Amino acid sequence: MMLIPNQCRIVISRGLMAIVFLFSANLIAQSDCANVRQPLASKAEPQAPVPGDRWMEIDLYWFEEDEIAGSVSCFWDRFQRLYEHVAGDRGVILNVGWTVGYIMEWSGELDQRISLPAGTGQQPWVEESAPLAGSTQERRRAWKVRFSTPSILTRKGYGPWTYRDLRRLTDGLREEATKRGIAGFKVGSLVYAWVDAYGEVAPWAKAHPEAFTSWQFQRRGEAQSGRFFDPGAKLHRDSSRLGGLPQGIGEGMPAYKAFAAQWGSLSKATGLDAIMLRDSFGMPVPYQRAGPHGIVEPSPEAIREHTQDMSAFVRGVKAANPQALVMMYSNAASALGDWRSNGLDLELIALEGSLDVFVDQTWAGAWNEVGVRHNSFWNQPTLGWTYQLASMLMHAATLADTKVKHYPLIETFDAWESWDVLHTVPERLRWGIWTYSHASVKTPTGIAVPAGSYISWANQGKRLLSSDDVAFLNTNISQAVIDAHQITDVFGPTLVYARSSARWQAEHARPDHDVKEWLDEQIGSVVKWPVPISSATRIEWLPRVSSDLFILGAPSHLSAEEDSFVTTAARSRTPVAIFGSPAGGIDLNLQRLVGLRSTDAQSASPAVQSGEASSLATQLVADAPLQFPVLQSLSRNTVSGGARSVYFVAGSPALVRNETDGVRLVAWDPPEFLDEWDKQLRDTWGGSAAPYALAAATVNSLLTNPTTLHASAIDLQQTVNISAWRTSDGKVHLLSANLEEGLRDDADASRHTTIELPSKWRNLRWNPLWPGAEIKQSSGSIDINLEQARSIQLEAVVEPAAK
Repeated sequence: MMLIPNQCRIVISRGLMAIVFLFSANLIAQSDCANVRQPLASKAEPQAPVPGDRWMEIDLYWFEEDEIAGSVSCFWDRFQRLYEHVAGDRGVILNVGWTVGYIMEWSGELDQRISLPAGTGQQPWVEESAPLAGSTQERRRAWKVRFSTPSILTRKGYGPWTYRDLRRLTDGLREEATKRGIAGFKVGSLVYAWVDAYGEVAPWAKAHPEAFTSWQFQRRGEAQSGRFFDPGAKLHRDSSRLGGLPQGIGEGMPAYKAFAAQWGSLSKATGLDAIMLRDSFGMPVPYQRAGPHGIVEPSPEAIREHTQDMSAFVRGVKAANPQALVMMYSNAASALGDWRSNGLDLELIALEGSLDVFVDQTWAGAWNEVGVRHNSFWNQPTLGWTYQLASMLMHAATLADTKVKHYPLIETFDAWESWDVLHTVPERLRWGIWTYSHASVKTPTGIAVPAGSYISWANQGKRLLSSDDVAFLNTNISQAVIDAHQITDVFGPTLVYARSSARWQAEHARPDHDVKEWLDEQIGSVVKWPVPISSATRIEWLPRVSSDLFILGAPSHLSAEEDSFVTTAARSRTPVAIFGSPAGGIDLNLQRLVGLRSTDAQSASPAVQSGEASSLATQLVADAPLQFPVLQSLSRNTVSGGARSVYFVAGSPALVRNETDGVRLVAWDPPEFLDEWDKQLRDTWGGSAAPYALAAATVNSLLTNPTTLHASAIDLQQTVNISAWRTSDGKVHLLSANLEEGLRDDADASRHTTIELPSKWRNLRWNPLWPGAEIKQSSGSIDINLEQARSIQLEAVVEPAAK
């Protein structure tokens, strides 16, 4: 994971990042390897084949270029158990200095020195073994103490690597893998599209600035800017002999053509089996729902041009070395923002067949946890645990009808940054491993789950993941993946992706206009309360899949057939919720169906408005405030039929429930969602969690029947995530976690909820699979109590045919 570069942030002090201690790299490496032994696998670690693929990311600087054989042996002593029972592709991705420079500078001579950064941008590492406790004020003080004196040695920069050294390393990793019974091991490398590596501008970026396109826009009055390697950029002539371009770069050569030629030559010469297109490749503006021209792309032409350039890039990279895998990285923010904000039609590129793997960079803990970065207390909570789940579900639905393999990233600690999720909040990480591995797509032929896992990082400076760390990761990833591949049903609401709606918005894009189609961001907010959402589907599959409730985001400009799928589901008594602006974001007949209409063609610009709860709201959320601030793009809405308003914004109904004539419907004109850095989540939301808790409670109210899993009540103060599924062995699983930091400022970090069980589950015996769970079971419900950062999984056996 990467921070936004310094030109993208208003203020970043690079001086703080330069706090490093200079020790002998060899001594540090030896000390890490000296006590390595291959421990016996714990009884909990699966020995059966684990379905799918497994990759891990490690920085090249961890290996010693003058002691490659010893480094390779140390690597495999530590990580053999992580790979040995995996049935699919197994590999490692090397970070060779971050930028495109090592590819674009390749001359064809193996003895050429690789241009690598000095490492001045590395952040100080400290011992992080638990989350900060106490009130917000107390945690702020503890955070300052935590980073006052770095206590873990860092390593500054890389050794004098040559391309021949890189070839020796790739060969050595594969050969040692084969000796240890791990056949077909792959070694790839990553690139990212920025000019710098944590503050150090790469030599090739200085030589060819024309390859990097600048972007800049205003967000809430603050300037955002940056530069990215643009596949469509036209390069200036460079007569230097290159490995893939013996005559050099011709004037006006497209950047994608030069990159592909260089990658094909370099990968074959150095034995690289894969390329990971990391930050800002495809999605130029990372870590926020925005793009190079602002919050949304301003025109269909801009979207079409960027998609075409990236399509040519991916095709060219694959054609240059067809045997090498082409992998790509998400931007960590809204999956729906890929197309509308960053201008990339990911599904179109996936359907073309040159992209092999797409990784959702679910660095949720690195953004969610408070006080784990030396330069920011709040981080970016809108990229946290629940947001990554919702974004991953929408990406899964987007890619479900393609051949691209979809993985979640499994975070540990960082090779350059200061956070350490694995050791600070291991139970939240455990929740992430299980939940992201179970992010399900309901298809007409069954449940589809992720095709593999991508672990990052393997090292923090010269420190490798410990043997205990490896055991934790291997046990949880393997057990989660094995279990996920046995899913037969996923309980709770299902998100519905409508490509037709997204395509229409892209084909009619206008500056500064959206219809609140950001379903994944809205759901990422809602599931902070116990609404069990862990599945998605596509609108064309609605007649052939089932769910406890379908949730659609901004369903506008649907085909007549798609429209009928929604109305048929609603008329057949399947609950349906529709999120989006009724001012242009919901088809008129669906507005009539749910009972929320607008007299406006589009919403006004977002501003903090006055929200007011109805009497129904206080029934749904007992501790909901009667008045609260809402960051809202306002439209003049009206309620029709038997719909009842839950809350109003500036006197206009924003959330309604309709239970007339046998239908069970919800419509929500949601608050605006604008990413902000270094802010408490409550502030990012406009000052109150009430709109999201009320939306969670209203959706939960549609699930309140004897056959459906639901929370007995939604409490504004009790943020607890839950999910549930059934596997082919007749077992039902209930997963729950205390995930949030920063919605409350008091010292009580514990959370609790009560889950009402379906009638067929009420007499089951629920067994905790993880230690430390505190539950109280009655015949019809389970009380769940979770201390700070805790997670639990419960299991019960039902008849295989039962739901």
